Amino acid sequence: MSSPIMLLLLVAAISTLLDPLPLDVNSASEEELRRLHGIGHSTASAIVEYRETISFFASVDELVYVSGIGPATLETLLPYIVATSPDVPPETSHFLIEGLPADTLLTVIFLDIGNGDAIFLQAGESRWLIDGGPPGTGAMRAPVVQRLKECGIDSLSVVIFTHPHADHIGGCRDALEVFHCDMLYDPGIDFASSVYEGLLQYVLDSGCGYSVLSGEDRWNLSDEVSLEVVWIERGASSPNEASAVFLVTCGNFTLLLTGDIENETIIRMTPTQTPVTVMKVPHHGSRSSLFPPWFRKTAPQFAVFCCGRNNPFGHPHRDVIQGWESTGAGILRTDRQGNIFLYTDGESINFRSTFIH
Repeated sequence: MSSPIMLLLLVAAISTLLDPLPLDVNSASEEELRRLHGIGHSTASAIVEYRETISFFASVDELVYVSGIGPATLETLLPYIVATSPDVPPETSHFLIEGLPADTLLTVIFLDIGNGDAIFLQAGESRWLIDGGPPGTGAMRAPVVQRLKECGIDSLSVVIFTHPHADHIGGCRDALEVFHCDMLYDPGIDFASSVYEGLLQYVLDSGCGYSVLSGEDRWNLSDEVSLEVVWIERGASSPNEASAVFLVTCGNFTLLLTGDIENETIIRMTPTQTPVTVMKVPHHGSRSSLFPPWFRKTAPQFAVFCCGRNNPFGHPHRDVIQGWESTGAGILRTDRQGNIFLYTDGESINFRSTFIH
């Protein structure tokens, strides 16, 4: 080998030593990670634990979800790291055939009640309302009353709510009274508000049935449809994070009702999360519920946003919409489509929507 070629090879080798190739955070060992500037033993360990128990890193930006790494540390690391994602095709095996079922076993209506949640389930003779949306104004009943009546609903079996914020329980009292419902399920979250106290006082005065949820609750709405509590954590840092999470199942169809959970709870749910057919997007599409690994784990066929038109909170956030779109989910929004009707027999699924005002 000639001297010039040997010299070039030597220079290349020295350059590599002086300017090493970026480290792949999806495959680097804990020891290799510790060599990075700003990464100590505990942070390196946290990175490895995250990718082993929660998710691979789809991009280096996801490192900010790891304990010990903030935006400033990430900025320092960017020249020295890459994230090579595994070549895994999107999960679609749980998707249902799109088309009107021959025999609808479950009807779900995501009610257009403004910036809040109110979701109606009908299976057989069971008619359940999950959350009641915001209260009425002045002498007006809560919006949920008008929406249910417009949908032809004249009675309710049960009212249940995810957490006691006014945009989720404001219409519960009116729903109980107007639709002759005598059973209320409460997640039992410690929260003081006049709306919540008024609801509890109504239950006491009317003699309405009342029960506090447990993490073991499961109900058969019909022979084919079940509703169960899959997450409840009353000791969470806020009522949003403490929201009860429900799973509706009908054959191969699943619907996850998430209340207003945010990243604190979502991150804890992610390691054991399985795919679902339909996701009721948490917290009306707020950016506080933006955790990419959870998007990938749930991999919904459809994502439904319950949010109000021109609401002052900016819901749904652009990044959250794009996050769900990146999974291949079809996007449905009450602020644009009005009441959203879902029909399924457990094997096929159909939606329709109406602008009812």
